[in-house]
Amino acid sequence: MDITDIILAPFGLVLTLFLMLLYAIKGLIIFLIPTFLWPRKDVSNDVVLVTGGGCGFGRLFALEFSKLGSTIVIWDVNLNSAKDVAKECKSLGGRAFAFKVDVSKSEEVYKVADDVKKQVGDVTILINNAGVVAGTTLLEMPDHLIHRTFDINVKSFFWTIKAFAPSILENNHGHFVSVASLAGYFGGVRQTEYSASKFAVVGFEESMFMEFELHKNSGVHSTIIHPFYMNTGMFKGVESTKGLLPVLDPNQVMDKCMAAILTNQRYVFIPGTARLNIYLKSFMPPDVLRLSNNFLKIDDYMKGFIGRNKQQ
Repeated sequence: MDITDIILAPFGLVLTLFLMLLYAIKGLIIFLIPTFLWPRKDVSNDVVLVTGGGCGFGRLFALEFSKLGSTIVIWDVNLNSAKDVAKECKSLGGRAFAFKVDVSKSEEVYKVADDVKKQVGDVTILINNAGVVAGTTLLEMPDHLIHRTFDINVKSFFWTIKAFAPSILENNHGHFVSVASLAGYFGGVRQTEYSASKFAVVGFEESMFMEFELHKNSGVHSTIIHPFYMNTGMFKGVESTKGLLPVLDPNQVMDKCMAAILTNQRYVFIPGTARLNIYLKSFMPPDVLRLSNNFLKIDDYMKGFIGRNKQQ
């Protein structure tokens, strides 16, 4: 460090602190303004790719973007399901394409990604939604289910981002959407591999976002979504404390997610009170969390779990 750096260092510190305060005030103002008052971006010319789009929450994403005029690309391991959702999208007046993809396999992701580029064009909004859960305790869980969860819930994010991010960054236009979970902040009984995978998604998404910020692309955005249990086939059989922590209606969750994406918000927590719980967890003694879990009977939520795989 030379003499110039020594002289300018205090000014740099003051400027940094001032900007931090300015951004904090801006964030507070934005937080206090209801999202329905925010201007929403036009996505009618965007190509939206949804992984796991053949059912559940992925299907809702496809339909909502279809209503806004976007071109939809549905990826699912079940081609018939993907085609059915594509038909629904087309019935809304939009363009939709269905592809069979096992997102856990990198070579398959890269191959089908090239097919999408040739047949549809550059993907501009990538929604990493595909996910699975074993729904059993760690000691009862076969190793292949642990591998499956991490291959689909975590590794697929690497493959899809690597496949589609280059064109998004080059064109300075696009949006990355990562469907995580509140399980990415709070562990739970009978979801060790699922919770661990969602913790990994949180770390992946935040690191990815920081790396992409180095490109200084103001037209590229990223949103990470953290919902509680939703009433979809994935968590069929889950029962929560009614009134206090009810299982969420996926349509209501989707409304909040679409509002966040269309206004370029970074984080979505549903219910919103989860933000406070995450803050409290950072300094509260473990016994407090344990008492809270006991009161809300959180450890019992997954006892009746059926899910999609057990149904099949």
